[in-house]
Amino acid sequence: MPSDTAGTQPALAVLPLPELGSLTQDQARGATCVWDGTRLTGETAVDLGPRRDDDGVWFPRACRPCAQGQAMDALIQHSGACEQCVDDHNRCPEGSTLVRAVREARR
Repeated sequence: MPSDTAGTQPALAVLPLPELGSLTQDQARGATCVWDGTRLTGETAVDLGPRRDDDGVWFPRACRPCAQGQAMDALIQHSGACEQCVDDHNRCPEGSTLVRAVREARR
């Protein structure tokens, strides 16, 4: 998880994304979901936070079902391997961020 996104970015900015080069132009510019290609509107899009690559900054977006599923998958994967999260996810910065990501995706 990128440490520079935890404080100022949405929690969803920590989710891993497909490689930029594998996305269509619409996915790369946020017109469609980065995961399933669903057409997005201002009401249906979930902002995944700015991402940096060799060519600069891009602004991926997703549909709510994909964002929530990816956030939940990341939380399950992390918490299954994190001793702190087994006891209390509030003691783990990554676990807490992923819990926030799940909540942000629901909004």
